[in-house]
Amino acid sequence: MFFAYFCPMIWNNLLFGAAMLFTTPTTGDSIPMQLTVNQAEHLLYQRNPQLIMARLEVEKAEALFLQEKKWSNPEVSFLYNVYNPLTGIYFDASSDGETDIEIEQSIPLFGQRKERIQKQGAMVDFATLQTEWTEYQIRMDLHRLLAENYFLQEKTRVFDKEINSVEHILQAYRKQAEQGNLSQLEVSRMEALKLRLVGERNQFISQLFERKNDLRLMLCLDDLSFFIIFPYPWTENHSGDRHFQSFLSPSDCFIDSRPDLMALQSLSKAAEHDLRLQQANALPRLSVKAEYDKNGNICHNFFGIGATLSLPIFDRNQGNIRQSKAEWNRVQIEAESAQRQANAQIQLCYENLMRQQALLEEAQGMSLVDWSPETAERQLLNRNISMLEFIDLYDAWRETQLLIIDARNDLMQAIIDLNEASGKEIINIKQ
Repeated sequence: MFFAYFCPMIWNNLLFGAAMLFTTPTTGDSIPMQLTVNQAEHLLYQRNPQLIMARLEVEKAEALFLQEKKWSNPEVSFLYNVYNPLTGIYFDASSDGETDIEIEQSIPLFGQRKERIQKQGAMVDFATLQTEWTEYQIRMDLHRLLAENYFLQEKTRVFDKEINSVEHILQAYRKQAEQGNLSQLEVSRMEALKLRLVGERNQFISQLFERKNDLRLMLCLDDLSFFIIFPYPWTENHSGDRHFQSFLSPSDCFIDSRPDLMALQSLSKAAEHDLRLQQANALPRLSVKAEYDKNGNICHNFFGIGATLSLPIFDRNQGNIRQSKAEWNRVQIEAESAQRQANAQIQLCYENLMRQQALLEEAQGMSLVDWSPETAERQLLNRNISMLEFIDLYDAWRETQLLIIDARNDLMQAIIDLNEASGKEIINIKQ
């Protein structure tokens, strides 16, 4: 009952999605039935929770930077005489009462404020670059997921083509069996072949819906009623075969602006400013103040100004300076290590891309590529081949097509890995 209910529904959804290939894509925030890479990226930037949270980290860093640029507030203190012995009045508010008002403002010296602001400015750059790298990595994950969905759709098309051909043969066989010109055993063998193909196709459809569900969660979509349109950098030769166009050289893969590596440089600058800040904090701190004392002991209305200067005798901030210096050295080592790892990674990705390209070209050169189920169907109906030869040819053609699709998928994944390792889309898969 499960198979009988869900198989037609799945098939109808796929056919409906295929029928939308030549329709005009929708615009705005509505979900199109055909989902292209550009449309998926647009939805990703609008809806993905991980990207939204990453942008909030930038807002937090900018808010801290704004706060660091503010001067500290002045401090005002009031002193009011409780008992006036001259008048014998408690809390004397008359002109004979005594009131003492003092205001104090701290003034940072020796770069104590400048280094703090520059440190937080470097942290804003770090948060911004980290967010860019997060967005880029998620976009590459989206490309991988779109590619997987697309090539699973291609695999289901292979089975659909064979199932349609087998169904056509079955119709002819059943007519011949009704007329007594063909054994019922041949019809049963063809029905068994169709059932096997339907079962294998359903396995790929299940995988397709699982990957579509992952895509739905990434893009925050409401349903799975969309069809993936995924371009790929193939070219067609005179015979119509598709081949990957190799236009890449190792020099094209040079890493010059990967956001995560630049973020580590910003983090190193922040650590350097923090070290200078801790060294500045070891120097004296200055506060200026003014005081007004009405009816004080010194004179009738006393007004004075002064300053407070800390003396770094016991605490010279040695611990914080040492900690900041160690952190600065650690970040520099981390940045150098990340650069080496990135160079090694991009070299591996480039070599893997070349291997996948060679594998795809070899797979596309196989002799069974030019065959089709229609060819085998004509040969069988004309009695040029036997049933066993027909089934063997079907299996061989299907395995060849699936192998080519896997090779294309592996090549596309290698392209995406190379784009991610380089920090820029060296090969634009959206063209």
